[in-house]
Amino acid sequence: MQTEHIGHIYQTKDYDLFSYYEGNRRISEEHVKGLLESFNECHYEFVPIIVTPGMVVLDGQHRLEASRKGGYPVSFVVTPDSIVPTQTIRQLNQNQKPLTLSEYLHLHVKDGISEYIEFNRLLESYNNKIDKAGLTRNTNDGYKIGFTSVLGLLCGRKNVEVAALIKHTPLPWNAGHPAKLTEIFKSGNIKMDSVAKGVATLDYLLEVLDVLPRQRAKGKLHRNAYLHLRTRNYLCAFHYLLHYRNTKVSNTNEIFDPDVFLEQVERHPKKLLLDGNGFSADYTGKWHDSVRHIEDIYNFKSELDGYVYLSRGGTQ
Repeated sequence: MQTEHIGHIYQTKDYDLFSYYEGNRRISEEHVKGLLESFNECHYEFVPIIVTPGMVVLDGQHRLEASRKGGYPVSFVVTPDSIVPTQTIRQLNQNQKPLTLSEYLHLHVKDGISEYIEFNRLLESYNNKIDKAGLTRNTNDGYKIGFTSVLGLLCGRKNVEVAALIKHTPLPWNAGHPAKLTEIFKSGNIKMDSVAKGVATLDYLLEVLDVLPRQRAKGKLHRNAYLHLRTRNYLCAFHYLLHYRNTKVSNTNEIFDPDVFLEQVERHPKKLLLDGNGFSADYTGKWHDSVRHIEDIYNFKSELDGYVYLSRGGTQ
């Protein structure tokens, strides 16, 4: 068997030699705890971490923290000077625990990509605004509004979005396109194509929340009874009604007026609840079902001249 010596594996207990790359994923204390338990059972596990010549950790930060907490020596290998840290981190993580979208965002922001810096600014801004507006519970990805929903609103490809929303297609930001928007986001090639319309939709969500009553829980006021308004279905519905509906209809009884809806919501806030709202329809399916919910509220005991249809027509 032929072998070739290509480098050295070092070992140390001087944990302060190492630092973490700012763009890498955040440390998970749960993961560190699990690794430490494994180290204790096996009396240490010899898997080297990977560091730059400047001792910045590219792979193995959780192993380093587990070694530090358990007092175990940490083994490490040093990469050549020519490597690009963010590219190496992405490659090393491809076959391990996948990076989350927010972790990809962190990497691309660290790389200085302007679109991601702007996306991150808007995401954080609306996360704070929606929290102050009363939707205080986090989504599964740790924000007050879904990451992929904001991604679709701000970065949805124009040609895809227009056709898909007009035709009431499910998952409008991916419809008819071979590459998913999330995969483009991961690759670092996202474009802020829809930022003006997306910002307007998010601002309208805040206007709707502002006229809704707050509830009290544990001494704090919130609007968490309306958490469904931040979901993809309702955001798609608002986006369609605000930006595309009125461009494809000509009859006055098919045109959406955002101010009329705000007035109706303020008069009848319970009708916007999903439970016990008095309507028989199921609004929890596709985003077009959310349009039907909005239509029902729009017409409930309204002062309009005739019924206004928002969920039919306008598909050509």
